[in-house]
Amino acid sequence: MRPPSLPRPRDRETAARFGAVLCLVAGGLSVMMTSLVPQGMSTGMKAAVIGASLAMMVVGVLLVVAGERLQSWLWLPVPLLGILTIVLSGLASRDASASGQVFLCAPVLFAASQLPGASAWLVTTCAVVADGVLVVSVTPSGDAAVDLLYVSVALVLSTWLLVRAGERNARLTDRLRELAAVDPLTGLVTRRVLDDAARSALSVADGDGGTALVLLDVDEFKTINDTWGHPTGDAVLVHLADTVRRHGGPGAVISRLGGDEIALLLPGSTHEAARRRASELVEAVRASPFQRAHDEAIALTISVGVAHAPTHAVDLRHLYAAADRALYVAKRAGRDQVGTVPAEVVTSG
Repeated sequence: MRPPSLPRPRDRETAARFGAVLCLVAGGLSVMMTSLVPQGMSTGMKAAVIGASLAMMVVGVLLVVAGERLQSWLWLPVPLLGILTIVLSGLASRDASASGQVFLCAPVLFAASQLPGASAWLVTTCAVVADGVLVVSVTPSGDAAVDLLYVSVALVLSTWLLVRAGERNARLTDRLRELAAVDPLTGLVTRRVLDDAARSALSVADGDGGTALVLLDVDEFKTINDTWGHPTGDAVLVHLADTVRRHGGPGAVISRLGGDEIALLLPGSTHEAARRRASELVEAVRASPFQRAHDEAIALTISVGVAHAPTHAVDLRHLYAAADRALYVAKRAGRDQVGTVPAEVVTSG
């Protein structure tokens, strides 16, 4: 069984600011209120309250200094420490009124707005239980039971609303990321995804053959658009993407760069293996004309350029430049073929 993941805030920057304000203000107020409590307060209780308050203020300073770099396991103790400090202050001052209990909203709001749902509900449960301990200890006759009920309901409803809103926003954000990562026409990944994968592949030591980049586009694509219209041109691109996807091979990252240009990233591929894959793509596209509904098929060919790291480049910018020049060579040589990288393009980065 996998251990549960540590709670991570939805937005580390916002959580750091919210948490710092919570810790510094609540800790400071607690120290001030404790110093004003009548002399009837025991020394031990006063020491406990001041100790918890100072610890809370230290956490606040840590949030200011560390901020987004704070370790994941430290986020949950922030609201829990706030609950402890507030309850200790209430016990020390013998204040179980609604005005004293309402301060528990601060750590609950922090957890519900910044932490995952399970952590938020844990903090809310701790707050309700702690509030119950405070009320029972200070007013055993039950005079504050109604206030306890009202505060508990407010804490639970706040958590429920904020957690639901956070989960809805998280789903929307994930969907937006997904849409930004996928070309809506062809279903291929976008240039950003390809670049991230390429940087990751290039950062790995060259022990598995290197990394190849294959660029291709449709020969005479403008003629297709001018002759049959842009809807047909879009359908041709979808057909081409499907063909490339079928013949791209395992592990290939296939991206539409824009227009009719498609790129394949082949991590762990030698230069010769990438050239063979490119030749197979040329043959596959040539053998797969686009069939128009109730009309003649449109013959398709592609021009392809292949570049390899570390053979032709060692960084992403030079790898793109080398593949682009190889594509240009294929077009100049008559199209419908694989171009090679000119010697003058080879660079050490």
